[in-house]
Amino acid sequence: MARRSPLLIVLLTIFLDLLGFGIVIPLLPFFAKDLGASPLEVGLVMTAYSAMQFLFSPIWGRISDRVGRRPVLLISIAANVVAMLLFAASSTLVLFFLARAFAGMANANIGTAQAYVADVMPGKERARGMGLVGAAIGMGFVFGPAIGGLLAPLGKSAPALVAASLSAVNFALAFFLLPESLTPEKREAARARRGSRLRTFVAALDHPILPFLFFAFFLLTTAFSQMEATFALFTDARFAYGTAENGYLFAFIGLALALVQGGLVGPLRRALGESAMLLGGTLVLAAGLLWLAQVQSLTGLVGACLVLALGHGISNPALSTLVSQEAAEHAQGQVLGVNQSMASLARVVGPVLGGLAFEKGSAVAPFLSAAALVGLASLLALRVHRRRAVVRVPLGEEGLRDAR
Repeated sequence: MARRSPLLIVLLTIFLDLLGFGIVIPLLPFFAKDLGASPLEVGLVMTAYSAMQFLFSPIWGRISDRVGRRPVLLISIAANVVAMLLFAASSTLVLFFLARAFAGMANANIGTAQAYVADVMPGKERARGMGLVGAAIGMGFVFGPAIGGLLAPLGKSAPALVAASLSAVNFALAFFLLPESLTPEKREAARARRGSRLRTFVAALDHPILPFLFFAFFLLTTAFSQMEATFALFTDARFAYGTAENGYLFAFIGLALALVQGGLVGPLRRALGESAMLLGGTLVLAAGLLWLAQVQSLTGLVGACLVLALGHGISNPALSTLVSQEAAEHAQGQVLGVNQSMASLARVVGPVLGGLAFEKGSAVAPFLSAAALVGLASLLALRVHRRRAVVRVPLGEEGLRDAR
């Protein structure tokens, strides 16, 4: 029970963090368009958020290895309060752009939260823990977009103000209830080691498996972010759906993700293993994107969203678990942070690619190009599955010597 209590608290922290984020997700394209943004500029606004996540995910992770997970989570949650208040006050596209960039810096804490889970979960239970993290994120997307849709008639600032309030509540709960997960000995060991994000990434290139995992995560996240950035524009063009309808659809995707990651990840890991899960999840995700490009009815749209959630819900925690397993225990925060920075870089590229494909191609072009990227990720997943059967070298000083 002592081990599970902090896990439940950090899951609640993640849920509240993503609940506030989910509230504003379906509103972003319409908010930006009201400020005069083109489809490409909508993608650039989302890119600003992701660019800051790319920069800060490994920074937060490295700091958390040295000073602890709790201080990093508290600082990032407090920063998100400020970011949401800036969002609510945005009256120009430039200010909105800056607000989203600051929010990206604040929300670059998922790698630190995953490292927290790695601290409190034993190796064999880590996949279940990563699945529960995904479920907490998914539940944030269940309620967040639906709440955002309900708040939209109250004015464009109302959802952001509610998100800021939730982040304030999140900070208070984490401050009083969230214990530190990293022992003083591990923090001291991390401080004694010199390293940077670039050094960690270069070291990972010597690893027999991690480069494939990082690149697969980049491709999968690029594909999914293309879909996210243009989904509301697609449903508006094809079905004339507005903020409320898109909020409900995102809520449905979030509910499906939560059910998959909270209920299926554990049994699938025991039956198949993480690498087989990753391979299967990528194939299902590619099928969902291709289906989405063909839908002409609400039934088809809901079915495609369900398949997307299934593929993403299986592949994402499997990938995070594989990265955690391949990383040394003293470098969990930094390596998971580098992994999240790859995802953040993908969210820089993905929305821009999606916006360009939508603007220069067609309403379904982003989904088709995303499916092609997921197909490449499937090939990498197959390579990982084969290599895992041969070798496993943790990324650390000892592991790097063995790898060389």
